[in-house]
Amino acid sequence: MESGTANLLNMLQDRVKQLCEAGEWDEAMHAATTAVDKARATLDDDAASTEALAVSLEVKGDFLRQYGYLEDSRMAYLEALELLQGKDEYLEPLARINASVAVVYDSDGNEDEAIKFYKRSIDLFERMDPPSVLDVADLCNNVAYIYKSRGDFDTAENLYLKALKICHETLGDDDEETAAICNNVGALYLAAGYYEQAREMHMMALEARRKTFGEHHLETAQSHANLALALCETDEKDWAKKHFMNSLKIYEDKVREAPMDYATVSTNYAEFLRGMGDEKSAVAVEKRAGKRLKKVS
Repeated sequence: MESGTANLLNMLQDRVKQLCEAGEWDEAMHAATTAVDKARATLDDDAASTEALAVSLEVKGDFLRQYGYLEDSRMAYLEALELLQGKDEYLEPLARINASVAVVYDSDGNEDEAIKFYKRSIDLFERMDPPSVLDVADLCNNVAYIYKSRGDFDTAENLYLKALKICHETLGDDDEETAAICNNVGALYLAAGYYEQAREMHMMALEARRKTFGEHHLETAQSHANLALALCETDEKDWAKKHFMNSLKIYEDKVREAPMDYATVSTNYAEFLRGMGDEKSAVAVEKRAGKRLKKVS
């Protein structure tokens, strides 16, 4: 492929991204389609033109997925995969595009196909030299969520712990990605009835988020609330109450940013208070939340 054509394709790909960021969807669609058409018109047996078409199809697929055209994006991705399939020199784009196909299936509720493409992508990222371990961690986290939703806690645990090990070793204990996976592992253990383990994981997530985001961030509020739920199950009621209150204080200050989360934590706290025999305080929490949420709506 001539250098002029390659430069044009790069310009078109950049243009699609810029137009998407600016919200100019019609122009972005036109640019994405033009990039594919140009690459298809210059397709030959050489590797450069094959890769150019695959990359153009990936860019178009990314745009279509972002805009909600899941089936069209899937077809663009699958055509790109067919062009690159079996060529080890394209491990990175193959891994990336397989992950994109998995996300499309995941978004569309097709869990079996999502798992299949997630696993292919994980394998490809692991085969890279050096392996793209953070991509592996991210994808393991996605697959684990599917298995958790299916009630397959053992498989979900193995995948979450693999992701956590990677993030711990690569990013450190206090990184936001490590904290997010600690939170997910805690939620898994809580759902599976392993309450002591859930308590420890949510404690780790909270400590990391306090250091990373500070005391008044929504991520910190989430960890306070999740830890409170775990502490309820380990019969540490006074400490659970403290973390519920810490969570609600943050959510009340940021109710416009996360009204649904605020409503959920308020409901959980009211149920906790009722379980403690404090109906008066439970009603007060519900009324307070109702007034604040009404102002937002």
